Amino acid sequence: MAGRPGYVTLPIISVFAAIGYVYYTAVFLAIPAWLGLATAAGVANVAAYTALALACVAAYGLVVTRDPGRVPPAFVPDVEDAETPLHEIKRKGGDLRYCQKCSHYKPPRAHHCRVCKRCILKMDHHCIWINNCVGHENYKIFLVFVLYAATASSDDWRRSA
Repeated sequence: MAGRPGYVTLPIISVFAAIGYVYYTAVFLAIPAWLGLATAAGVANVAAYTALALACVAAYGLVVTRDPGRVPPAFVPDVEDAETPLHEIKRKGGDLRYCQKCSHYKPPRAHHCRVCKRCILKMDHHCIWINNCVGHENYKIFLVFVLYAATASSDDWRRSA
């Protein structure tokens, strides 16, 4: 079933392979050539890079398996709520935001994902690399994963240059 969180696909395998490749090039090629593994600085760099790679893998595993947040089936918007602007509750025609596919009302920033086949709270996008939507419940861990991956990649690039 496409779009099921945690379902292993080729992009997920590719991301794990890319993390492994970056780790290998840093720990077994770049750091030994740069500092050597017999020095305290080399060992410290390997330890730090290993911790970063493990944190990256853990964050990726969490973002792949965590539910992005679904709209409760019994959700009914409160149109009399003074703090929520009406344009967030209603569509341009004045109707309440309603998902025809899920058969329920949608809160502000909730959208129906055609891949996951359900409405996602505060949906950002559907990401093929995690085979999941990025939404309210997994947005933070998605950003943490991207930060770890960018840090590991840029650090490896800096060392190999």
